[in-house]
Amino acid sequence: MSKRGSLQDSASPLEEASKKAQKRRKPIKSCAFCRKRKLRCDQQKPVCSTCKMRGRSDCLYTEEFTHRIETKELFGSTPNIELLKRIEDLEKRLDDKGLVEEAATMNTSQFRNPYANFYYLQCKGSGRRIMYGPTSLRTHLSHDDNRFVNTYNQLWSKVKIERNRWKARHKWTMKPETKVLEGPSLENTDSDILQQVCDVLPSYEQTSKIITGFFDTELETNEVSEVLDRTKIINDFTSSFLPSDELLPNGERRIEKLLPSTKKNYFKIGVILMILCIHHFYENTPEEIEKFLIMLTGLSTAKVFFVERAQFLLLKYYHRELIWACGDDSHMISLVDLLCSTAIMLGLHLNIREIYKNQENIVGSMESLENLWVWVILADFNVSLSIGRCSVISSSYFQVDECENDERLSGNTNTCSSAVFFEQSNTSMDKLKKFLRLARPMLEQIYDKSAFPDLAENCKKLRTFVETEFHPISYYTNAELIPKVPLREIKVFAQVLNLLLTFYFLRYLIYKEKNVVLENDILQTILVSFSLVINTTTLCFKLDEKHFPEFFDPDCLHLPPFMALSLVYTNFLFPRASTGFCAFLYHKLTLFEKGYYLSSNIKDKEVTDWDLSTLNIPLDKAINLLTAFKIHSDIFSKWSNDNNRQLRIMMGRSYTFVINIALESIYRAVLEKVIKYRTVVENAWLQQLQVELNGSSPYSLTNNVNNVNTPIDPSLNDLDVTSGSALAANSSVLPPVEVPNNGENASHTNETGPIETELAEAISNEFWTAYNIGWEELMSQPDYKYLSDTQ
Repeated sequence: MSKRGSLQDSASPLEEASKKAQKRRKPIKSCAFCRKRKLRCDQQKPVCSTCKMRGRSDCLYTEEFTHRIETKELFGSTPNIELLKRIEDLEKRLDDKGLVEEAATMNTSQFRNPYANFYYLQCKGSGRRIMYGPTSLRTHLSHDDNRFVNTYNQLWSKVKIERNRWKARHKWTMKPETKVLEGPSLENTDSDILQQVCDVLPSYEQTSKIITGFFDTELETNEVSEVLDRTKIINDFTSSFLPSDELLPNGERRIEKLLPSTKKNYFKIGVILMILCIHHFYENTPEEIEKFLIMLTGLSTAKVFFVERAQFLLLKYYHRELIWACGDDSHMISLVDLLCSTAIMLGLHLNIREIYKNQENIVGSMESLENLWVWVILADFNVSLSIGRCSVISSSYFQVDECENDERLSGNTNTCSSAVFFEQSNTSMDKLKKFLRLARPMLEQIYDKSAFPDLAENCKKLRTFVETEFHPISYYTNAELIPKVPLREIKVFAQVLNLLLTFYFLRYLIYKEKNVVLENDILQTILVSFSLVINTTTLCFKLDEKHFPEFFDPDCLHLPPFMALSLVYTNFLFPRASTGFCAFLYHKLTLFEKGYYLSSNIKDKEVTDWDLSTLNIPLDKAINLLTAFKIHSDIFSKWSNDNNRQLRIMMGRSYTFVINIALESIYRAVLEKVIKYRTVVENAWLQQLQVELNGSSPYSLTNNVNNVNTPIDPSLNDLDVTSGSALAANSSVLPPVEVPNNGENASHTNETGPIETELAEAISNEFWTAYNIGWEELMSQPDYKYLSDTQ
C-alpha cells in the first residue's frame, strides 16, 4: 500500500508525457549520412565534403523535420532519398498554405499599388462633381506643377470668352437633352410624339436612299454600319415606316406613320432614326426626333432588352463621337453604362453563334452581333481610359485566358465568350481585337490594389505590338505615305499611342521615374502622335475635297464626313499629347539645375534630321528640349500656313477642332514665353560672367529683358536669333555643362561646385522676375481671337 504523500513525490504518466513533449529538440544540421556514421559534416549543399570524398552524389538534410531514417533506407542498395525529399516538400507546402493569407496581407501592405488611389475630384460651383481616376488626363494635370496649372487656367479663362462667342454664333450646345427639357412645348400638341417625328422626317424615298448609302462600304465613312445587318434594317424600315398614298410635288411620298413591331419594340425605329442623325442630320437633329431619342434612351423596364436596344445605344454613342467628341468622354459615361449592361443582359459576352443559333431572321447575322460585341468592348475601354475608372464589363465577362487556352488545346475558337477576339486575319478589325486583348488586362491592373503593375514592361509590349502588327511608323508620320494606310488602322494605332502616353505619364508623375530613357520615350511618342493627328486631318480633308465637294459650299455648315471621321480616330489622343507635351516642357524649361543650361545645347541640325519613323530612341541620344519644341511647331504649321486656309475654314465648323486649335495655340504661347525669357536671362548672366572675367564694363541685364516683347501670336523667329548669336559668342566661358548619361537612372543633375549652384539660383530668380512681368503684359492684351480664329 502506498502512502498519500508518495503520490506527490512521483510523477503520473500524463505528467511524464508532458515533460517529454516539452523537451527541447534542436534542429539537426548534419546530413543524414554523416549523422548515422557520426562523422564531422561541414553542411555544404548539395553535397558535403565528407560525402563527396566517398563518391556520394547527394546529401539529405533534415532541418525541417525529424523523420526517423531507418538504416536500411540510408545504407541499403537503393536508398529512398527521393521519397524523403518528397515528404519534406509536402510538409513545406502545407506550411506555406497556412501562411498564404498572412503573406498576401504583408505583400499588400509592403507593395501597395501606387496608382489605384490616384484620383481627382472635379468640383463645380453648381454642385456638380465628377471623380477622375489614375488614367484620366484631368488627374494628371491636377497633380502637375502648380505654376503650369495656374498659367494654363489664366490663359484658358481668356479663351473661354471667344469660345462662348463661337458657341453663340453657331447655336451649339453640349446639352441637347437639357435644351429639349427647358425648351418651349412643340406647336402641334394634339399629335403624339411618333406623329411629330413623322412631320420632320425626309420623304420615304429619300430616307430609303440615306439608309442604303449608310451601308456603302466603298468609302468607309460609316464604319459603325458593321454592327447592323443591312437586309434586316431595310426590312425594319419597310415594316415600321409607312408612306402616305399622296404624292408630294416632286413625286415622292412623305412618311405618314411609324409603326413599332410586336411587344412595343420601338428600338427598331430608334436604330433607323440614329442612321438618319449620323448620315443626314449631323449635329442639327430636329427637336422632335431628339425628344423621342431621349425618351427611348430612358426606358428602364425588363421589356426593353432587344438586340436593337444595344444597337441603338451604340449608334447614339458613335453619333456623339462624331459631333461632340471633346476629349475626356465625360458625356459618354451614362450612355456607355447603359450600353454595357444591355449587352450583358442580351448574352453578347457568351458564345453568340451558339445562343443565337437559327435566330438570324429576328436578330440579324451572327457577324453583326459579334461586331457589336467588339464595339461595346471598345466603347467601355475608351471611357474607362479617359475617365480613369474600372471597366464596366469585368474580366469575368471577357475571359481572354480561357479562350486562349481553348484555342491552344482544341484549335476551336468558338467555345468561349470572347472567342471572336481570336479570329485570325490581317484586317483593321483584327488589329483592334488584338489590341483589346492586350490592353484590357493592362488597364485592369491599374485598379487592382493587390497588384503592382509593371508599366515599363507593358510599354515594351505595346511598342512590340506596334512593330509586329502595323505598317512602319513612317507611313503614319509622312504625309505622302499615310494615304497607303487603311483609315481604320490609323484608329487602332492612335489607341496604342494613347495608352503608351498614359503609362509613360503615370511612371513619370506617380512612380517618379526620372531618367533620360523615359523622357526620350515621352517626347518621341508625343511628336509621333502630333504628326499622326495632323497628317490624318489633312488626309481626310483631301478625301472630302475629292468625294464630297458639296460640303465645301459656303452655305454648308456641317463638317465633311471624312473630317468628322478623323475626330473619331484621333481626338482622344490629341488632348493627352498636347497637354502632356506642354506640361512636360514647361516643367523642364523652368527647372534650373546645377550645371545645366538651356542655351548651351542648341543643335539646329537636329530639327531636320530627327527620325519620327520609330518609337525607340537610341540609348546614345537624347532629345533636346528646343529641338522637340521646334519639331512640334513645324508639325502644327500645316494647320496655320496660308496654303491650308480652306482647311482651317472647314475646321471652324467643328467645336472640337476649334478647341484643339485653341489648346495648341495656348500651349505654344506659354512655351514661347518660357523659352524666350530663359534664353535671354541665361545669355545675360553668361555675358556678365565673361565681362567680369575680362575686366570689361558690366553688362546691363535690365535693358536686354525689357526688349523682350513676345508677340501674342507665337512664332520662333526670335528664338532662332537668340540661339545663333549671344550664346555662340560666349561658349568659351560657359560653366561645365552636364552631358547626360543615357542609362536607366540618368538625370540632369551633377555634383557641381558652389559657383555653379549660386549661378543657377541667380538665373532662376532673374528668370521668374522677367517671366512674371512679361506674363502680366500678355494677360492684359484683349485680343485673343487668334486662339480660335479659323476664318
